[in-house]
Amino acid sequence: MADDENDAQRTIAACDECGSLYAALEITADEFRPIGRRDGCECGSTAFSPVESEDTELSIDGLEE
Repeated sequence: MADDENDAQRTIAACDECGSLYAALEITADEFRPIGRRDGCECGSTAFSPVESEDTELSIDGLEE
């Protein structure tokens, strides 16, 4: 039987406290875990919300369109 992390979808999540963005695993519909930061955000928060692609403009190598 696979564990929850193996079934999790990768996404981008924002810390609910400070807004820091992380590559994250969507463990359940309401639970996100930053990849490589099992204890949560650097600010100490463990609450994260998904980031919708329309809400974020991403640039590659610092170049903006």
